[in-house]
Amino acid sequence: MTTSPKHQENEMDSIYLNDLFRQVTETVKKLPKSRITILRWKVFILPLIYILIYLAAIGQSERPGLFFLLYALMGIWVVVIFVNLIHEACHGNIFPKARHNQLVYYIFDMLGANSYIWKQRHLVLHHRFPNTNGWDADVEQKGPVSVFPYEPIKGYQRYQHLYVFFLYPLFMINWLFVRDFRDYTSKNRIIRKCIRIPGIEIFKLILFKSCYLFMMVGIPWLIAGFTFWQALAGLVILTIAGSLAAMFVLLTPHINTGNVFPQPDENGTLPFSWLRHQLSCTNDISLSNWFTRHLMGNFNYHVAHHIFPRISSVYAPEVTRVLESYARKHNLPYRSVSLRTSFRMHYQLIKNNAMRWQDIEL
Repeated sequence: MTTSPKHQENEMDSIYLNDLFRQVTETVKKLPKSRITILRWKVFILPLIYILIYLAAIGQSERPGLFFLLYALMGIWVVVIFVNLIHEACHGNIFPKARHNQLVYYIFDMLGANSYIWKQRHLVLHHRFPNTNGWDADVEQKGPVSVFPYEPIKGYQRYQHLYVFFLYPLFMINWLFVRDFRDYTSKNRIIRKCIRIPGIEIFKLILFKSCYLFMMVGIPWLIAGFTFWQALAGLVILTIAGSLAAMFVLLTPHINTGNVFPQPDENGTLPFSWLRHQLSCTNDISLSNWFTRHLMGNFNYHVAHHIFPRISSVYAPEVTRVLESYARKHNLPYRSVSLRTSFRMHYQLIKNNAMRWQDIEL
């Protein structure tokens, strides 16, 4: 096993964190518990809607255009299920018992992903070391895109600010059919250096991926009257629609010019305390409406989630108000930007890294 980096010890930041946790806990105690009840109802309602869309889709063999449209809607709905249920279950925030959250988590496997490896990537690496090269597994999936301002840049990446628009729609295809398998088979992957993967999980990976392909392609083709190519095109459309929807959640809170990309020193020590690391590498999105609260799982309140991952996102607006006020009072680096600004800063980061090739040539 590889030795992971250490955060700096800072007594004052530890005091801040404990004090902030106390204030947030007191705030959450006063909030209605009915929000968690609604979240638990979503465990049944959101997957049911997905199933109904699927059944409607495979009944459209005479209208393939409607089939493709419904598959695209399923791709978007996968993101809704992910932010509301999968992410919450991963942190144990839906039910008090771990095994009940694990049952919810199996929904992720039925949607084509792999619940085991994603949970390990998310909890063991991303939450501990956001934006840290070689340790943030959520950023490891960047593929041919240079994200870290200090990493070596390859010749073709000088054009990444152009080809990135063609890569992002393929994000989900890469996740479902490339990345999950690489995390199990490649010894060079970050997660393989940190955990030992049980053999049963490899069996479950193959089983659930096979079931997913049969449901998405096999049933429409072999049973519902679609051609193989129509069924396969439906899956591609589903993943593209899901990828584009996922960009609102994945690109906005971390990977942009407003956030820091810390590097451990020669002793493996990061430049910040744990608290300042989370604040320096994460931003909120200044966007709150019915859609973000009820369908997108308050994804825009991401800083509070990183500091208090065991507090459900249903309480994120109030927790964020406490956090923002506390950060302003103690000069802590809390930031919130508009959705448009976050996308602009993300693209600027990609472009800045592409332009570094010119500096190398000079």
